[in-house]
Amino acid sequence: MGFGLPYYPAWYGQTLVVMITACCSSGFILFGYDQGVMSGIIGADNQFGKDFGHPNAGLQGTIAAVYEIGACAGSLATIGFGDILGRRRTILLGTIVQIIGCIIQVSAFTVPQFIVGRVITGLGVGALTSTIPTYQSETCPPKNRGKVIAIDCMVTLIGVVWAYWMDYGFSFIDSPAQWRFPVGFQLVFSVTTIALLLFLPESPRWLAQNGDHEQSRAVIARLAGRGVPLDDPQVTLMYEEIQDAIRLESEGGPFQYKELFTGGKLQNFRRILLCIGVDGFSQISGINLITYYAPVIFQSIGLSRSLSLLIAGFNATEYLLASLIPIWIIERVGRRQLMMTGSVGQALSMLVLAICVKDGSKAAGYVACACLFTFNTFFAWGWLTTPWLYAPEVCTLRIRQKGAACASAAFWICNFIVVEITPVAVANIGWRTYILFFCTNAVIAPVVYLFFPETTNMPLECADHLFEKGGFTKGAHRGKAHVREVIEQYNLAHGNIISTRTTDSPPVEVYEDKSATKDDSA
Repeated sequence: MGFGLPYYPAWYGQTLVVMITACCSSGFILFGYDQGVMSGIIGADNQFGKDFGHPNAGLQGTIAAVYEIGACAGSLATIGFGDILGRRRTILLGTIVQIIGCIIQVSAFTVPQFIVGRVITGLGVGALTSTIPTYQSETCPPKNRGKVIAIDCMVTLIGVVWAYWMDYGFSFIDSPAQWRFPVGFQLVFSVTTIALLLFLPESPRWLAQNGDHEQSRAVIARLAGRGVPLDDPQVTLMYEEIQDAIRLESEGGPFQYKELFTGGKLQNFRRILLCIGVDGFSQISGINLITYYAPVIFQSIGLSRSLSLLIAGFNATEYLLASLIPIWIIERVGRRQLMMTGSVGQALSMLVLAICVKDGSKAAGYVACACLFTFNTFFAWGWLTTPWLYAPEVCTLRIRQKGAACASAAFWICNFIVVEITPVAVANIGWRTYILFFCTNAVIAPVVYLFFPETTNMPLECADHLFEKGGFTKGAHRGKAHVREVIEQYNLAHGNIISTRTTDSPPVEVYEDKSATKDDSA
């Protein structure tokens, strides 16, 4: 199954969904670890600085930020080969490339070699971040989609926290192992991702789109539970809905890239702009100002290097704890409300941070430290999870991988800009750096209100109804009420029962676990 990649079926039903989440989470913890590991290594008179000639602020930004350029390129590359290889093989390829880049970094003795390793690692991680959310969205039931992606994002922060504390612990070692071991440790997550991937099926939607109809039905049946036959009504309903969506999207013939820039009935261009916007906004908020440079920021307000590393570790730990909240609220509150609330909180945090850094007193320094904690909290609630959910949800199957790739590319290019300019900005304009991020966050909230439709609890196949009225604002700023209308339209079109559904429930429980036994393990 999966056109060439070995597959060893071992799980069914809810257990299979859990193991898919575990594999995707392993990929995301790798992504988080890679983002966090440089924060405690770069920007200090440490072993890394000695080994690489004490790079100045500009070169420090480049060493950290070229990873984002690689990740952007890796994301864009999946526009071309992601739908050809499939979700599993793209994840496998991305992980292998990341492993190669990691080995080059660990063995580096010159800045150019380390930079090459960072770029190659970024290529692999970009392929992962553009594909994992699509794979997860296509294999999980609507009512749990937000929860499982929130879990993925939470474990991303486990990776960040792990990296921070790893850096802190190894900062006391006076040898090249001080930075080589933390950089190389990410290979543990790479190997785990590959090992789990061998026991997981391909996306049933990708299989159907590529003509493997028997395997598509078989995966749907496995997701429904142990021993569920291929002709089970639940399996048949889900399969027919996927086929209906494919037929609708294929009316214009084979895919052409110009479709990404068209309006019409499917509103593809608007969807692509939403994908780019949601991931770009998450990064221009300034989160990586903190993720990459928290120790540097703490030093800039008068703390010692050792104490800065320690507080940065606590900051990342608090960030992780805050990320637990969306697991329970994202399907209740909705995507739009969380994004808008998060942006307002982030804007206020940056404003107070700027005022305190400008003041420069000891008391103001304590408040400035607290602002980094509050910013992380609002970001964890509003923007940590939503971007990875939103792009797959608003795109049709025909352009879903391409939309997710554009979203991931926007994520990484905006990430690069922030990481590249931060050391220079802090060195030259000081507290005004935080005013810049206050402005970006203040603008994001009204843009979300005006242009971003709600997608909470919506089956992927009925997203077309969000955009059928055309325009760039139609269907936005109506929230979950519009979702209910869209679901009703979808059910009427497919003859599904709608009268007794609760307002927050999906129209059909796509992968209701019908296993005969409680233990699904093979």
